[in-house]
Amino acid sequence: MHDTRGGRASHHPETGRSEFDADYGRLIFSSAFRRLQDKTQVFPLAKSDYTRTRLTHTLEVANVGRGLGKTFGKHLEQLGELPYHLTSDDVGTVVSVACLAHDIGNPPFGHSGEASIQEWAGRHAASLRSHLSEAEFQDVARFEGNAQSFRIMARLWDRGRLGGARLTLASYGALLKYPQGSGHAVVKADCARKKFNYMQADAPLAEQVRQDLGLTSQEQGRFARHPLVYLMEAADDICYRVVDLEDAEEAGLISRGHLAEMLRPMLPDYLSKLSAKELQERSISELRAQAIGDLMRAATEVAKSHLEELREGTFPHALIDALAEQQPELFAAFEGLGAAAKSEVYTDERVLQVEYAGFKVIGGLLDELMNALPVDLGASDKLSASGEKLLKLFPPKYLQVRSDTDFCRQVSGAKAADAVRLLTPYERVLAMTDYVSGMTDSYALNLHRTLTGVRLP
Repeated sequence: MHDTRGGRASHHPETGRSEFDADYGRLIFSSAFRRLQDKTQVFPLAKSDYTRTRLTHTLEVANVGRGLGKTFGKHLEQLGELPYHLTSDDVGTVVSVACLAHDIGNPPFGHSGEASIQEWAGRHAASLRSHLSEAEFQDVARFEGNAQSFRIMARLWDRGRLGGARLTLASYGALLKYPQGSGHAVVKADCARKKFNYMQADAPLAEQVRQDLGLTSQEQGRFARHPLVYLMEAADDICYRVVDLEDAEEAGLISRGHLAEMLRPMLPDYLSKLSAKELQERSISELRAQAIGDLMRAATEVAKSHLEELREGTFPHALIDALAEQQPELFAAFEGLGAAAKSEVYTDERVLQVEYAGFKVIGGLLDELMNALPVDLGASDKLSASGEKLLKLFPPKYLQVRSDTDFCRQVSGAKAADAVRLLTPYERVLAMTDYVSGMTDSYALNLHRTLTGVRLP
């Protein structure tokens, strides 16, 4: 991890690139980022080339995040509160980096992928609980894509060295949306405590980020948000709420007229004053762009009015949710988009069928992998014949679960069956979830067919 607090973010004298720009480039060129092109946003395994994937969604979020960050940075600059070693462009870049990384840990098949891992853990709870601590069990029983994103960026990126991708500290801080572990209670009323953002194995890395950034510790393992998290969160909230319905309109799940009317309260006067017929005749992409712009403006105003709380990381609401008090009409319209998505899009038969199949695919893969990486494997126990064969197919790098060069060398030099014994039961579970959650939709589907004998290679 790079600490940029002591100078002007190390801008290169010839290119002008900062270390935050290096973070951005490192992410864009990574294999983990490329795999988002075949991961579900809303419509799993969509046939249309119009429909967004997790990759296109992420790029849109990063663009909105950059805009929010630059505007926020300009505001701080005008107040004389922007740290001397930063520019408003730097702030925008840090937010966009966090946006690029925010979904990188999501498993195949969207949020149903997370739910399928959680369900699998529930089915194997007795076995898992007898070999894992309660906090370790909660890592998988409450499996969280946000925690897996941090795990990838801070540990798995380069398995043999400490720090993973070695992003700047600010980028890691802006990624920790829920700065607590799985052992902490969920508090729905507090935006920072709705979920968790790091596995027990990665708690020391999260604590390092907290200490080096000077984020306030609120209790053991839980700490205050980084101020830029709020902007990353707003960029994601704005994008998915608006563009999910844009995709739904293209898919024929909602009418153009209905979507246009839902967006009307977010549009500038020259559009909002049009008749229903005239508004419907405007391109949806124009309406979407104007709505996103208005929501960005509104989120920025909230950030400005709660600057001190954001600085301390204690503001308990997402910026968009805070519109309920500051701009209730706009918030009601925004909530209307969410209600329409829940009632008319997420319940569509096509979406539900593939999501259900995702449960079978991911749960089935984990069931198979349990034969190769059993949590109850003793020092003298032998793997089953099928487990030994499957272990030979298991990518060896996923057994390198510790940021320890000697350990990784020992694992890579051992026979597969011996390497598994070098892992604790908890680490075997992490190896399975690391592998499965990193798959694309298509790869997971094809591998499940192969391992269950539905299709031979």
